[in-house]
Amino acid sequence: MKKPIQMNSTLLLSGCVALLIFFSIHSDGQIANNKCKFLGNIISNNIPSSFNTYWNQVTPENSGKWGSVEGTRNVMNWGALDLAYNHAKTNGFPFKQHTFVWGQQQPAWITQLMNNTAIPQEERYAEVRAEVEQWIRLYCERYPDTDFIDVVNEPFHATPSYDLALGTGWNWVVWAFQKAREYCPNAKLHLNEYNILNSDGATNNYLALINILKGHNLIDGIGIQCHRFEIENAPVTQLKSNLDKLATSGLPIFISEFDIGNLNNTSTGNPTTDDNVQLEIYQRVFPVLWTHPAVEGITLWGYLQGQTWQATAYLLRNDGTERPALTWLKSYVPTVPGGSFCLTTSLDEEIDNLSVFPNPSSTGKFIVESSSRFELSITLRDMQGKIVTQQTVATNNATTIDISDTPGLYLLEVFDGKKTVYKKLIVQP
Repeated sequence: MKKPIQMNSTLLLSGCVALLIFFSIHSDGQIANNKCKFLGNIISNNIPSSFNTYWNQVTPENSGKWGSVEGTRNVMNWGALDLAYNHAKTNGFPFKQHTFVWGQQQPAWITQLMNNTAIPQEERYAEVRAEVEQWIRLYCERYPDTDFIDVVNEPFHATPSYDLALGTGWNWVVWAFQKAREYCPNAKLHLNEYNILNSDGATNNYLALINILKGHNLIDGIGIQCHRFEIENAPVTQLKSNLDKLATSGLPIFISEFDIGNLNNTSTGNPTTDDNVQLEIYQRVFPVLWTHPAVEGITLWGYLQGQTWQATAYLLRNDGTERPALTWLKSYVPTVPGGSFCLTTSLDEEIDNLSVFPNPSSTGKFIVESSSRFELSITLRDMQGKIVTQQTVATNNATTIDISDTPGLYLLEVFDGKKTVYKKLIVQP
């Protein structure tokens, strides 16, 4: 029989802050203020006084991991997670839970339970499933207004010790998403992995797992970690190509753990040289991610000196001064269309009975129709922003767009004389 749950802290805030409202009304001076993509960071056991100066999205660093919350079975330590969640909700920032199921930083006792052969396997597996389900349920009850959840973290690299209790093959991943959907129905559910964009083969494998979850209608977004060691030497053409490939899923992409420092995370001993190396990598890599139309947000994994997992990835020195990469971010992000490629509006809501189908398309032919009383101007752009085709649709009419020769991701721009709205079009090979 399971023991009663002990809870060691009290949640201080409840209430819902809609993501679209955040984008439209938040007025503080964060780097990505008034952009429809967020630029966020992590909160650990305290809130840096400079956090709101730069960032407008929150991910808990370690406090959202099962091993941190329930290191002792049935004793729940919510304090640090409360801190991160409350800060996000108080300030109208999107909050992403990281993470439910992961083979690292899981409770030691769940492995012991899984390996306890004194308990018959069927009974043992049922008990393990009940514990994982309880963890997900208690989180969702305590934090009902979570915006995003990394349901499974690193399925290719860090399979949990208890995976077989949840299901064979990829069924353990499906099971975890099913429980997250059941208990957190309002959150957007993500898969999260590393060493993806820098590998064509890994991208293909990741997309295959994503499509399994899509087939069950269980996944809402794709998490790509983008740590220093993944992307500092990767050709930007490869990063872009694999982003395009993942975008064919039709799901938004979230850069979830971005940290850029020196090459190989080593210091030259010369602060100016180190600053210049970090700046060069930022200027080369960050724009590829930020301007991609399928990317809806980037979360940096730390920024304070001495408090970053990758030691050279800090952006703010101990004396409070900014490294050049942070200064560059502040000037770059507000000036680029992270912007015109954002898809926070719904075509159906913005223009009368406007529909685009099929999407995605395996033939590359799309029908655009509307009962709008206004003439519509339609522009189709590729991912470089170049115009592929432009045409006008008369009132209460339809038109066909044919881009069958070139598979990929496109942006449809529709103007009715008063407003412009956007939609992604996906041409499958």
